[in-house]
Amino acid sequence: MSIIQIDKNHPECCVIDSQQHVKNSLGSPLILPECLQEKLTDGWANESEDDLLALFKLMTGSDYEQVHRDNTYNSENDLSHFFVFTVYADKDSPDWIWRRGCFVVVEIGSPGDPRYASYGPAQVFYLDDDTIGDSGFLDWSLSWWLEPINSDYSADSIDWLNDRCSYGYSSNPFYELTQNTYSDPIWSEKHGKFLVRPKDSFFPCFCHPVEPCYG
Repeated sequence: MSIIQIDKNHPECCVIDSQQHVKNSLGSPLILPECLQEKLTDGWANESEDDLLALFKLMTGSDYEQVHRDNTYNSENDLSHFFVFTVYADKDSPDWIWRRGCFVVVEIGSPGDPRYASYGPAQVFYLDDDTIGDSGFLDWSLSWWLEPINSDYSADSIDWLNDRCSYGYSSNPFYELTQNTYSDPIWSEKHGKFLVRPKDSFFPCFCHPVEPCYG
């Protein structure tokens, strides 16, 4: 199943499946002691932080601390469900984004206003030999990719636009796409793709959303 959920009528509403995004970037969650899992099911993860820190110390032999906690709702994103995530790194880590051996706790919410939404039980992930920065976990927006409808046309002339519509260039690639095409993408049932016409090109193009790059 594709991680991207396509909205044929509203391309700006195409989204990244949040559950699959977490799995693709962080892997499988840890199997926790039953008593700790019950606590994480009944309450917020930070209410059981002492237990989590004790678990991390038991697993690694190092002392950990919370270095970041946020809700994806607070940032530009194309996620199907927002989630709260908490990062724990060993004490005095210089940069948690590029630090190996971090723990990430994820609590996925239901769609809608985060103030009134329900959240699923927290899941705990351990990035033993990986970094959060390399995993793709922090990439929450879809890129967009264009290619000529007719293969006789060279894609070289739209390379600049593909660069601008990538998440590495912009935090809102869809905005970049619409600013540089004559209209929003239109879905073609015949081709099973969106169609657009770049402003600086003499040929129409297929375009499609692109999922984050998972390390």
